Amino acid sequence: MGRATGLAILLSVAPWAANAADPLLARAVEQITARNFQGACNILRPMVRQAPSDPDVWNLLGICESELNHTGVARDAFRKGLEAAPASIPLHENLGLLYFNAGEFTEAKRYLAKAIELGSDQPGVAFSLAASEIRTGERGRGLATLRRLEQPLAGQAAYWTERGWVELSDDPAVAGASFDRALAIAPDDARALNGAASAAEASHQDEQALSFLLRAKKVSPSDIRILMHFGALCLRRDLTVDALDALESAHILAPANNLALFLYARAQIGIQQWQQAHDLFTELDRRVPKYAPAQYALGWLDLKLNRAGEARQHLEQSVAIDAGQPDARCDLAQLDFDEGRLEDAESGWRAVLKAQPRHLRANIGMADLLLKRGDLQNAKALYETAIAADPESGPAHYKLSTVLLRLHENERAATERARGTELNAQAIKSAKTVLVLAQPDGRLLTGADAWR
Repeated sequence: MGRATGLAILLSVAPWAANAADPLLARAVEQITARNFQGACNILRPMVRQAPSDPDVWNLLGICESELNHTGVARDAFRKGLEAAPASIPLHENLGLLYFNAGEFTEAKRYLAKAIELGSDQPGVAFSLAASEIRTGERGRGLATLRRLEQPLAGQAAYWTERGWVELSDDPAVAGASFDRALAIAPDDARALNGAASAAEASHQDEQALSFLLRAKKVSPSDIRILMHFGALCLRRDLTVDALDALESAHILAPANNLALFLYARAQIGIQQWQQAHDLFTELDRRVPKYAPAQYALGWLDLKLNRAGEARQHLEQSVAIDAGQPDARCDLAQLDFDEGRLEDAESGWRAVLKAQPRHLRANIGMADLLLKRGDLQNAKALYETAIAADPESGPAHYKLSTVLLRLHENERAATERARGTELNAQAIKSAKTVLVLAQPDGRLLTGADAWR
């Protein structure tokens, strides 16, 4: 689900502490108010040794240690305070917020929920509880809590950003409105910009999505998720140079990130760096064994590198891992066809056509096989099916013209040949290299949404 996001939440200092009768405690509170947390710690550490059962002192010490990034020490302080005062609202709030800010959402839920049960009325505490619920699979419960918090938190950008990310899977338009409200409050919030881009993309408004991501990149040029989101969208939009630049940066910044490696390898394909892409996918295969898209990519690249034997091995492994890969099956069938194993090729293409009767490559491949056998009428029908599936397929138009000539349909053959020649020339001019890979799954995302 992604990083913890809070509303400028401060750990809770009990209101009575500032008026404490103990002058040392009052001095500690003064230091905390002045954000001199080290000075406050210097006062409080001897105090907890002298009064180990005083929950107020433990609470203040936990706050100071937390602000000094002494997370483990802060947790211990809050826990010792709870041992002395199990019903303390501030201690439950503070320990829960500490876990929340550390991304330990299950533990955060435990203490934040208890704080609310005991009577906490801080909207920030309820917000953190809702965000923790969302990140631990209680999405509906968390969203319901967020909606109840609209009135007290409507002026907080983080509130609308969190809400937008939860709404995104159900209604991109509603999510987009929430992100708009976040950006109206904080125009340069990178997470809100990233969310707005996701909402626009889900609504098929790619240009708007790119605009949001460009703003996000300017705000946070080293944010890995923004770089990957921008790069992935550029890949889909055939903006190869922009994609390569962003994804190379992401890979350099986070070399251990499997998703960044996957996307960077795809970008290398876009500039036809076959061996470089192969090396990157080989590394991905080492890190994430038996990942079908990586095996398919390796086989596809081996074909580009004229390594038919290696290609077959990778393609067969890919299909063995995930039988529902029509393009991998088509590549295997094409290898069989090229090597004269026509029955195997036919079996492969027919398996694809059984599942997807309008699959472009399977129709063309099967038509090629029937043409080789002299079955002109059925070859013609399959080429026509391929054209119906993709009217911009140059090979389908050109190959249909060959069949039409043999059937003496000379006028139509000339038309199809001209159309095929035109489309093939356009494809060469655009220099587009298309490798369709399945969207990255949890093995690369480690259970988290890609772009949050």
